[in-house]
Amino acid sequence: MTARHGRRPATTEQQGHGGPVLHPGTTREAWCVSCRAWTGITCEMHLLTPDGVSTSGALAWCEVCEDPTNPLPARRIDRG
Repeated sequence: MTARHGRRPATTEQQGHGGPVLHPGTTREAWCVSCRAWTGITCEMHLLTPDGVSTSGALAWCEVCEDPTNPLPARRIDRG
């Protein structure tokens, strides 16, 4: 597999040691169940080791829900 034009391939030697390196995959938009909107971002996380590459999980983040500078107000349900 070749690297994309303009990108350098990630290697374990970039960190200065031969140990494992966690590298994000391609990001894509995602549905946020809290906001009920397409405001999320998700990507798979790849673990690069001297033995090879494995998918170690996924990372998800919402630009509205997880904005520390402008948090959402608490939601109330009026049951009266």
